[in-house]
Amino acid sequence: MKKMRVFLLSTILCASFITPCWASNALIPSSEIVLRDVSTRAEVTKWYYRNHEGVKQKRLWSVTYGYWKTEWMPV
Repeated sequence: MKKMRVFLLSTILCASFITPCWASNALIPSSEIVLRDVSTRAEVTKWYYRNHEGVKQKRLWSVTYGYWKTEWMPV
């Protein structure tokens, strides 16, 4: 009889520790899980210079996205 009580007590104790872990993972919405993995980083840009018909000009290139951000403008 004493062994049966110890067995039942240990089973209930183990079940009480395991159940909250399953419940806590099941209650997290999938959108929150995705947002945890997203990291924000700054865009990397680079200025390019040229001499066009005797006028020094510059233009901004987005290294991150691969396109020109500005037109040629005089310096």
